[in-house]
Amino acid sequence: MKNSDEFFLELKDSVSIMDLYTEEPCDAHFHFHEDYEIYLFQGGDVDLYIEQSFHHMLRGHLAVFNDRELHRACHYGRVPYKRLAVHFNPRLVHGMSTPGTNLLGCFQNHRPGRDNVILLSEEQMDKLLKLCRRLDEVSGSGEYGADILTVTSLAEVLVYVNSLYREFRQEKPVVPDKTITSILDYIDTHLSPELSLASIADCFSIDRYYLSHLFKQQTGNTVYHYILLKKTAAAKQLLAEGETVTETCYLSGFNDYNNFIRTFKKITGISPGQYQKSFLMKQELH
Repeated sequence: MKNSDEFFLELKDSVSIMDLYTEEPCDAHFHFHEDYEIYLFQGGDVDLYIEQSFHHMLRGHLAVFNDRELHRACHYGRVPYKRLAVHFNPRLVHGMSTPGTNLLGCFQNHRPGRDNVILLSEEQMDKLLKLCRRLDEVSGSGEYGADILTVTSLAEVLVYVNSLYREFRQEKPVVPDKTITSILDYIDTHLSPELSLASIADCFSIDRYYLSHLFKQQTGNTVYHYILLKKTAAAKQLLAEGETVTETCYLSGFNDYNNFIRTFKKITGISPGQYQKSFLMKQELH
């Protein structure tokens, strides 16, 4: 059993609220996070790519991502880029959902990349910002009761975010080039040691150099790196479900154990064994 100090230290590490402002152009690579993310766009000239689709962002766009959805933001730099990002460990609210209120519903019950984004009014933005600032305040406090207030404040944010997604129709995303969409679908369903730029080019009867250029242009990533991200995301899911590290290596499409360990650690920052151990330990928080 953890004592209260250990619990609170883990709790503080499980919630992050970032008020971000960028003036220079930036083009992030596809990535995913260890935790879930709430992303509120407040201004800028930005395209947000999520899996196989993208949105040209407008002030008030709200997006949610679970821990396996690949996404990236491309900021063109003509207008300062302002956004709020809230990252949280979903296990913090484990057990708090009810049959009528699923606190993680909007993160889990949607098609990847298809139902992530809605558009808020100024009034709704203000309310969400106020709730997030309250969460930031209590999560950074060491005062008595801060642990309970952090979890309850997070729950309040999630109740409001889920209510917004239940109330509004999701913004329709833009679908990229049909060829790239088909290739992304193919990658999703053919994660194996044989999957490569050459095998995909052969399957779609496309020159591999043209494919490499088109893929990078449309996604911001190389085919090789995108495949590694997808395999690692699949591995995270398998480890969370209790598969051994060895089983996960082969089930997620790697054929070399050492390469799997090295790639997983490079992308996530920790080894597969450490990830699984951390996942199980955090479950014990509740």
